[in-house]
Amino acid sequence: MSEEDVQRKLRDLFSDERLGASSTLNPETIVAGAKRRRRRRQMMQTTTGMAAAVVMLGGGLTVFTIHDTDNGAAFPGDQLSLGVSSPIPQPPGPASSVPPAYSSAPSSIHASAPPPSTAPGGSVKPPKSPTATKPPAQGKVTTGALLTATGFGKLRLGMSEAEAEAAAGPLRTKQVRGACTYGYAEGSAVPGPTSVSLTESAGITVINPAGKVHTPEGIGVGSTEAEILAAYPGSTKDGAAYVAPAGAVSAYRIFLSDDGSAVSILLTSLDQGCQFG
Repeated sequence: MSEEDVQRKLRDLFSDERLGASSTLNPETIVAGAKRRRRRRQMMQTTTGMAAAVVMLGGGLTVFTIHDTDNGAAFPGDQLSLGVSSPIPQPPGPASSVPPAYSSAPSSIHASAPPPSTAPGGSVKPPKSPTATKPPAQGKVTTGALLTATGFGKLRLGMSEAEAEAAAGPLRTKQVRGACTYGYAEGSAVPGPTSVSLTESAGITVINPAGKVHTPEGIGVGSTEAEILAAYPGSTKDGAAYVAPAGAVSAYRIFLSDDGSAVSILLTSLDQGCQFG
């Protein structure tokens, strides 16, 4: 049916006396409204396929949502947009409500591990090792055998091997290494067992007692560094020992523990090249 036929039918309808009242509606106005309704329906049919399209955008689902004024929802022509649809309030009435469409896309959150915490300055200092406690001063030591600047018992620095054996008996466990002879003396001639080192030219150069000894100046096992330096001001440090001058040609070698106290003492010639036995 053409538009002219529609207009004619409407004029006949509203001019029919059987209606019992004259209508104030203009047929042309009604026809114009019908045209607008037809254009909207055509627009709805055109965009129906687009309304079902799902577009992946920004990691989420995005859809077109179209609302028609015929179903009670506002549909301005300039508000058709691409985006995530938001819920639209439904007008009261018997019409069934359509649940709003939400785009849901799981978003992955990557949480990086925090950088290792560091102390101020960028580094952590290792804990300090406990400082060794210095032993208390104990005064002069008189315990143990006496080791003088010249010798130990009847053994003397500078004795030849024959003189040493004549004074203290034959040297035990005698060994010859290079120019040095090493032996072990014990008995009544010495206050306690002792090792000796000697050469053919210099005689006995080292006397190294095995037990506790003390010097005439009161230095012995347990003496502190301060006491050693006070008794022998010219002492020099050599590794873990102090070399303390004892006489014109001899010196005490006083070995120290970790806390700085004396643990052993031997007597040596100043000019000698043998081991300490």
